[in-house]
Amino acid sequence: MKVNTLKNPQINQNGYHKNVLTKERIGTLFIYPIDFTPDDCLSCEGYSLQISDYEDLYKVIGTKFNKSGDASGTFRIPDYNVTGRFLQPNKQVGVQIESGLPQHNHTAKTTTAGAHTHTRGSMNIVGEFYISDLGNSGIDGSWSSGAFSLTQPYERGNNGQTLSGKGTKISFDASKNWTGSSSSAGGHTHSITIDNASGSIYGSTSVVQPPSQTVHICIKYK
Repeated sequence: MKVNTLKNPQINQNGYHKNVLTKERIGTLFIYPIDFTPDDCLSCEGYSLQISDYEDLYKVIGTKFNKSGDASGTFRIPDYNVTGRFLQPNKQVGVQIESGLPQHNHTAKTTTAGAHTHTRGSMNIVGEFYISDLGNSGIDGSWSSGAFSLTQPYERGNNGQTLSGKGTKISFDASKNWTGSSSSAGGHTHSITIDNASGSIYGSTSVVQPPSQTVHICIKYK
């Protein structure tokens, strides 16, 4: 291996002095299936560090994860293990996306009042009629009102036979004159129940939670 200009006298993992060709990969995230942090990494739990103690890591991530009020000369590493946030690829890195749901609708139903009836006001079914002449000479002066009506002249008898003369048909229709009304239920309200979604997955968490497996995340600093 050809050694170029040395940056420092440190030894890398292959026993050679580190140089410009040495792949440090500082700032890389490592995922472990157990709670383990190697000696060249830090557990991603949002620690505040002195820049002077971790200059190489600071050069990579800067103050991207600092919080308001952090002291000058310090920087933070990301917090993934404590908050338990999912990692999501994005062009804008380091942005915390809050949980949310798209707009949607629910079907609601009112409580039933059970079988019941409404009382109806009295019906005023009245009327009058007057026939001035029942003969063939016509119906001059005849009139009707209310639930009664007259058809004149009328040329067919009750049994359907044709009559030689003309008469008057007297009709009765109760729907012609109804002044009653149903009783008022008064001012009242109905309660509405929105049923919970069924299934064992509902109500088991306070956020939107897909199936997952927890891991331990570290960041390389040297």
